[in-house]
Amino acid sequence: MTPSVSCPVKCRPHPCLAPQPPAPSPELLAARGAPIAGELRACRSPPYLPLSRSADSLELRAACRGAPPASRARAAVALGGDGPSAALIAGAQSRHAIFRDELVRRAFTAAEAAHRGQVRASGDPYLQHCVETAALLAELGAGPAVVAAGLLHDTVDDAGLGYGFISEHFGAGVADLVKGVSNLSHLSKLARRNDTASRIDEADRLRIVFLAMEDARAVLIKLADRLHNMRTLDSLSKTKQQSVAKETLEIFAPLANQLGILNWKEQLENLCFKYLYPENFDELSTKLIEIYNIDMIAAATRRLEQALQVRGLSYYAIYGRHKSMYSIYRKMARKKLVMDKIYDIHGVRVILENKADCFATLEIIHHLWPRIPGKFKDYINSPKPNRYQSLHTVVLTEQTLPLEIQIRTRDMHLQAEFGIAAHWRYKEGERSCCTSVSEIVEWVRWVTWHCQTLNTGYPSSLACDASSKETHTIPSHSDACLLSYSKQCDHKGPVLVILLENEKMSVQEIPQNWTILDLLKRSSNYGMPLRLRLNCHAVHNWNQELKMGDVLELIPSTPCKSRGHTRELHQKFDHRLAVSQS
Repeated sequence: MTPSVSCPVKCRPHPCLAPQPPAPSPELLAARGAPIAGELRACRSPPYLPLSRSADSLELRAACRGAPPASRARAAVALGGDGPSAALIAGAQSRHAIFRDELVRRAFTAAEAAHRGQVRASGDPYLQHCVETAALLAELGAGPAVVAAGLLHDTVDDAGLGYGFISEHFGAGVADLVKGVSNLSHLSKLARRNDTASRIDEADRLRIVFLAMEDARAVLIKLADRLHNMRTLDSLSKTKQQSVAKETLEIFAPLANQLGILNWKEQLENLCFKYLYPENFDELSTKLIEIYNIDMIAAATRRLEQALQVRGLSYYAIYGRHKSMYSIYRKMARKKLVMDKIYDIHGVRVILENKADCFATLEIIHHLWPRIPGKFKDYINSPKPNRYQSLHTVVLTEQTLPLEIQIRTRDMHLQAEFGIAAHWRYKEGERSCCTSVSEIVEWVRWVTWHCQTLNTGYPSSLACDASSKETHTIPSHSDACLLSYSKQCDHKGPVLVILLENEKMSVQEIPQNWTILDLLKRSSNYGMPLRLRLNCHAVHNWNQELKMGDVLELIPSTPCKSRGHTRELHQKFDHRLAVSQS
């Protein structure tokens, strides 16, 4: 799904892909729990339209006091207004205009009433977590429905609001997202309890199930929820910190990587690094603070821009990049290297029009700075297995620091950052998964990039055709729209389902067309008295086919018969079912 692209702008960097050079160590700030301001602008949204107040508003306001959370929320939504936490919404509005949207304002009001009086382990109001989760989604370019669901994402589990209430006041779309986040949170707790993160293959299958079982936007909300939780993990016990960090590193950080949200992925990894390996974290962060040189990257970028101007070469973007702290740690551990032998801590990326310009730029770079022998890699003529293409070279700057420069065309960059066969498959290894999961990943990557590009407010050399000026966001679109999202049902390949058995969770890979009974025969509880629930509903048809992402729960009944007798009853039941359906 390659976007149409306008003509290159001569010697003008692309505003979205060319952020200001990174701060000396932004990853260190993230790893210490300090929130990092979003690099992306929030989507434009309609001005706030205040809700009208009814004549009996005093009675409703009185009902808010001392009532259960659900009652308070219902009354607060009817009243409108922001309640006693007006400063929180005002702060969010100062950062992101979308918090002035009418739907988002009403969601804030309901969340404030539902969570009133609740505090987190840190002592902060619980509502602050909801606002920060929604703010992360706004940074990503999410629209009103997703941001509203971000505000409400914990109201079902922690405040007792029902699906019906959310659907009635905010629409079925928002309610489905909140319910999806609740389902993912439940599975996340089970995975943590069962230490699924320690079993790499099963953790990998669980990530695929996450993408297949829910609207991909619910996964984005859950990722935002987890990122803010990781930023505020200090107040928990050390055991809890390590349990959450381990799960995050093996399940949620790779999910962010798969969906192309690399900033979140790096923050999650660095925060996990801090809690899982605190001594290594402190040692490495101290070294990075000493050697990281933002001025060197800025000077190298300016010098290269001037050299390209002299040669008359057009480019889409030139910008500095840095390697995340956890990536440095992994590289040092994997290759048994010391810090001085890591040559890509500082980096610059150049995006050009065609292959010829890439090699011309490489020649210019090697005239500007001496190259470090053995550090040139030509992935254009010899692509990586995932079809990644780029030129990588390492040069020695005036400050005698190594600088890695990546050179690629626009198409190569879009393939590397957003193509479905790109980064995550190569980094995590090729594994068999259904086609629709790949389509979901591609859709989220594409829409995330599209929102970021179209919402910058500046001309974009990597943006879509000039004929498409509409500001798109992550919420749903018409079926004809390029950014529309529809969950695919035509799975190909193995089916992954979640089995809840004796308070334990496992991710089972089964052939297509398998039924509940087929899976039961694989269970150690087969033949015992059982009550079954499929996706929270009682099972009456054991010959029902299982679908990708189904959750099957086995609940032991009070045993009153032998296993053989129970198996005989199952066989009779299956026979009667077959006769009734024939």
